[in-house]
Amino acid sequence: MTIRYMNRPEALAYLNWAYPEPDTFYNTPKDAQPAVMDEIFADDGADYYSVLEGGDETLIGMYEFSFPDGIMSIGLGLAPAYTGQGRGHQFVLDGIAFGRQRYHYAGPVRLEVADFNARARHLYERLGFKTTGQRAAEAFGQPVTFIQMQLD
Repeated sequence: MTIRYMNRPEALAYLNWAYPEPDTFYNTPKDAQPAVMDEIFADDGADYYSVLEGGDETLIGMYEFSFPDGIMSIGLGLAPAYTGQGRGHQFVLDGIAFGRQRYHYAGPVRLEVADFNARARHLYERLGFKTTGQRAAEAFGQPVTFIQMQLD
């Protein structure tokens, strides 16, 4: 597995991932892609990384790291073809380990997960994340509640 800064072709591939039901919430609408592309490459304190696998460096996932309030926050996603295969546990651990090493960070880790994503919430709880709150938001015109979780 290779983890590197996301480049524009990888970002475009990521934005075109098409998740089936019930995960279509995670699909980026075509009309929103230019704005999200700008966000990925903005100099705003968030870093996006591609997760590649195999000799052909197939894009299998992505990580996003930021440090609001000095605490590492991770966003992550597996490509649709790789979900539901038991890869999530190691994928999350690899992302946390990469972030800790890359940013020389040893503190708590935060993430947010959509409240309806019971599979991901269960995985994070098994890894030791605890619920710390929730946040109402809108994503591409859809209301959503994000569960905030932290691993100490």
